Amino acid sequence: MTTIQEAVDWITARHNFHHGFDHFQRFMASQGDPQDQLRAIHVAGTNGKGSTVSYLASVLREAGYTVGTFTSPHLVAHQDRIRIQERWIDDATFVRYVDTYRDLLEQWDLAMFEIDFFFACLWFIEQKVDIAVIEVGLGGLLDSTNTLRHPLCSVIVSIGLDHMERLGNTEEAIALQKAGIIKTGGLVVSGVTQPECQAVIKTVCAEKLARLIPVPVVTVQPGSEVHFTLEDQTYTLHTRAQYQARNAAVALTCLRALKQQGALTLSEKALRQGLRKAVWAGRFEVLQEHPLTIIDGAHNAPGIQALCISVQDLPHPRVIVFTALKDKETEVMAKQLKQISDSLIITQFDYFRAQTGVQLVIEGSELIEDWKTAVRTARDKAGAEG
Repeated sequence: MTTIQEAVDWITARHNFHHGFDHFQRFMASQGDPQDQLRAIHVAGTNGKGSTVSYLASVLREAGYTVGTFTSPHLVAHQDRIRIQERWIDDATFVRYVDTYRDLLEQWDLAMFEIDFFFACLWFIEQKVDIAVIEVGLGGLLDSTNTLRHPLCSVIVSIGLDHMERLGNTEEAIALQKAGIIKTGGLVVSGVTQPECQAVIKTVCAEKLARLIPVPVVTVQPGSEVHFTLEDQTYTLHTRAQYQARNAAVALTCLRALKQQGALTLSEKALRQGLRKAVWAGRFEVLQEHPLTIIDGAHNAPGIQALCISVQDLPHPRVIVFTALKDKETEVMAKQLKQISDSLIITQFDYFRAQTGVQLVIEGSELIEDWKTAVRTARDKAGAEG
């Protein structure tokens, strides 16, 4: 029998394999289209989709539903991409799937993400989840998760410039890719704010006779917890991150729409408690109070811009440790962070996609290549008040 480490090593070695959406669609059809057995909410977006998945799932759990979530990338271990009621897929099940399907998956030459999604569908069906909340991996139109043919709702959280080499060089082009998850006659919730991108989504919805619900503007009150108002109702989030108000509002709009359609049974109490209890690790996550130490996974220029709004409410001195991947607008991101920090420390990680610290350095920043030393230095600089 394969060990869990061997199973994970085998699947992660296939991260660059890709024969296109049609190929994976044929594979899923050959297996009886297991994704069609799921009652799913499908979530796309440049930023915020993982957080939106977390808010959706938390409210649904609070309402008594058994909820499966499929997200990427993983944060702690590969298996944490696939969860039911916040519990990762167990090692025995993951190994069983690898042992059962390895030969078939190698015959089809499937990629890591495709296999992950296939395994998620299998486990969710086995465990009889009530609802699956599925996060798009990249884009939407040609993403493996877009084999979902009848989602309860297609959600587009946001549009920004990222992965341009795959999705297009303009926000409108990227919006068209994200809008690829919209299904004929389906329900669509959009948190997109740019008028040009809104127009793209509206056009696709009109062509597909889909019902479009734009997320209204939210009013945010920052603090140790975030309070936001949506359509005269005020909700509380257990986070300091102001950008999460918009993501929570997207989730809230989706859930209200599904309740209105009769697809879900939800109380106002479940909505409020679910939003407040939701936790998405690595997003403005407080690791320590003295000095206040926060980690955030913002990984592109729009994400950094949203992050900066919340950082501006933090006490001085503000010391930021920054690193990034090679394919990002790293100079723009570093300059954004420099503007709102008292000290910017550049570091690096041993990862094949990681940019080197030397290439991330900008004027006025400090390079400390060892990330552990960088964090210790930042804490020393911040002191008790920072």
